[in-house]
Amino acid sequence: YDSIVRNSAWEIVPRPEGKSVVGSRWIYKVKQAADGSVEKYKARFVARGFSQIEGIDYEETFAPVARYSSIRTILALSAQMGWHIHQMDVKTAFLNGVIEEEVYIEQPEGFEIFSSESHVCRLKRALYGLKQAPRAWYTRIDSYFTGLGFSKSEADPNLYQIVVEGKLLIIVLYVDDLILTGDEQLILSCKEDLAREFEMKDLGILHYFLGLEIWQRSGGLFVSQGKYSREILERFNMQGCKPVDTPLPGGWRKEDATSAEVVDATVYRQLVGSLMYLVNTRPDICYAVNQLSQAMVKPTKLFWKAGKHVLRYIRGTSGYGLWYRQEDGVKLSGFTDADWAGSPTDRKSTSGGVFSIGSTAVSWYSRKQRSVALSSAEAEYMAASLAACEAIWMRKILAGLFRLHLEPTVIYCDNQSCIKLSANPVFHDRSKHIDIRYHHIRDCVQRRIMMLSYVPTEDQDADILTKALTRSKFEFHRGRIGVADNPYLAEREC
Repeated sequence: YDSIVRNSAWEIVPRPEGKSVVGSRWIYKVKQAADGSVEKYKARFVARGFSQIEGIDYEETFAPVARYSSIRTILALSAQMGWHIHQMDVKTAFLNGVIEEEVYIEQPEGFEIFSSESHVCRLKRALYGLKQAPRAWYTRIDSYFTGLGFSKSEADPNLYQIVVEGKLLIIVLYVDDLILTGDEQLILSCKEDLAREFEMKDLGILHYFLGLEIWQRSGGLFVSQGKYSREILERFNMQGCKPVDTPLPGGWRKEDATSAEVVDATVYRQLVGSLMYLVNTRPDICYAVNQLSQAMVKPTKLFWKAGKHVLRYIRGTSGYGLWYRQEDGVKLSGFTDADWAGSPTDRKSTSGGVFSIGSTAVSWYSRKQRSVALSSAEAEYMAASLAACEAIWMRKILAGLFRLHLEPTVIYCDNQSCIKLSANPVFHDRSKHIDIRYHHIRDCVQRRIMMLSYVPTEDQDADILTKALTRSKFEFHRGRIGVADNPYLAEREC
């Protein structure tokens, strides 16, 4: 309430006639630290935004947030360059946004200045719970950074950078959380500027961000979700289960899972939703989660058993994450692969791709293709086209940060026909029926934005994203994309 008063968030006015008044309430929650301890207790006065009317109480509502791929890219770059990463938090961030519409809410219970029947609050600032609050805050902080001279990335609207006397400062914004990396003097100066403009909390060196646990050491950086992994196991009563070596059993096929009895869809969806968030630091379970998510409407018992199999794998690898090590140079490379006609129900293929900076992954995906491929070459070609789109996006981030002309990005593929098809500018019988959207990769190859290079199947790291592998192959590819046990955990316990 003191924050609301300091920011002059509203003015008390007589209740208007013919105008809608939004309800309000107090909410209370506990904020936890990375180790599960109570960090602080929070109380917040919020508006009941669900009662707002579009076109009257609000107009634009959308506000972007940073992609997790962008966050991992910045973490990887910081590890490569030897930079420290700092974190700041904006206190009651939404109260800094200016409301353009005429919005009235009920007075806060217990702090009524006049009778609540005769007087209401007319908002001047955004309030938590309002539909337009995220948009108003983003507009405010975006204009502030632009005014300081920051330039915004073309690839991610929440990634800002500025160069002062040849020194670089990078800021990533996720609603009211900021991470800063680059030159230490620029970081300190920016912290002072932010503290003068907003009510900020300096959290120092980054340790815990959006559920990600970060260990920063000289020569490397480790990112994991160990606390969240343990919470998932406790939520589904699997904390004492027997661990397994792979997320899915070898030879697991969905056609076997379609004939079993149906299970509780609500609990199954909760499981898959929990695993989807864990994929942010665990590309090794990405394919398994992709397969499980295809049975959200009518999950069967065998799908549920497969989900529990993933939990058993997490039980034995709860401390695993991404280890970004300091290496020579910043080099972007990728792998693309496809499992031809892997779905027994509609015969569609699965595209898999992983991109790394150095030796550790920063972006990955496992997706079912939109159309049926008539050959393995066509399936690989469609997967390579998807990888090209991801590569262009990542190249925009790197080119925008360092203002450099990048060499062609190498994407490794284990299908020779796909490589020849992407380099051939002439359409022939094998390619003329393919949707035009997939020929985007040809243009990229001809303009030397990227190039496809052959890699033997046994060295194809994207295999871990397209099929269920045996233990030896799975562990080999898992290590190559940078997923490892926490090398700094024993140090912290000591």
